[in-house]
Amino acid sequence: MAKSKTVMAVAAIIIVLAVAFAIYTGATYPRNIVNIPVSFTVGADVTTGSFDQPILNDQVQIQVAFQSGAALWEARILRGDQLIWEHSAAQGEQQSYNSGWIQLPSGSYNFTFGTIGIGSLDTTFSITSKGGFW
Repeated sequence: MAKSKTVMAVAAIIIVLAVAFAIYTGATYPRNIVNIPVSFTVGADVTTGSFDQPILNDQVQIQVAFQSGAALWEARILRGDQLIWEHSAAQGEQQSYNSGWIQLPSGSYNFTFGTIGIGSLDTTFSITSKGGFW
């Protein structure tokens, strides 16, 4: 009788740990938290927005996928007035840009994506968030 109680207790602990692990991995799995199409014409223009970094996530990656056009562009992430990350480039031959994974604790952030140039630019700006061991 004591042996069957021990086996059931061990099985219950294993089930609880498996469920906790599944919830944690599901909550920290990489997912897009910003995904916006951006279309600029000749001149200078800026798109701004905000996002919340989930509690269990601690890293983000910025992706810029170009559909057409050529222009100078810049992307930034800010927390209040504090600049956290920025990148600028001249889009021409490049089809996409992926930043490395950037450490970013949970909280609220702002982003800007701007361009200047004599050409137009059609792109998708996205931010992917992840946490844990991913």
